[in-house]
Amino acid sequence: MQSKSGKTIRLDLAVPDDAQFIHSLRVDPTYNTHLSHVTGGVASQAEWLKKYKLREAEGHEFYFVIRRIDNNEPVGTVRLYDFQPERASFSWGSWILNKDKTPKAAIESAMLVYAVGFEELGFKSCHFEVRKENGGVIKFHERLGAQKVSEDADNDYFVMTPAVYKPFLEKNSHFISVVKK
Repeated sequence: MQSKSGKTIRLDLAVPDDAQFIHSLRVDPTYNTHLSHVTGGVASQAEWLKKYKLREAEGHEFYFVIRRIDNNEPVGTVRLYDFQPERASFSWGSWILNKDKTPKAAIESAMLVYAVGFEELGFKSCHFEVRKENGGVIKFHERLGAQKVSEDADNDYFVMTPAVYKPFLEKNSHFISVVKK
């Protein structure tokens, strides 16, 4: 797996040296409202990243640091995981963008996630959940064409397919020009 670039941001595979940045995002109350609780410090994050690199090497998940192209500064994270070969489906989450993001970082990073999942990894579906109180993110996914398939007390559950994503990509290709590095 190589870096993936949009027009203003790039997805780079996370490495243990990214622990300080990732930990700072995950413990910041501005960004962690809808994430699972973090225990431990930067050293724990680095240890988690070392274990993650084994899962990455086996092709079980991919965790990216989102960086600005103009200055190489990290501005967020996103992760592809829960690969379900029997359903040809993947999930994504751990999606955080900080205040230094580019104006189109959200749409670019989402489109790059789908490009990786559908085009590079060959999945036929994407399944994911969003906490109900995260209304802005729910609306964002619905604008991209994600279909709500169920819900429980805490979450809405969505599915995205290439058939839905491809027309969105064609209409909005000006947001990304996927370049392999």
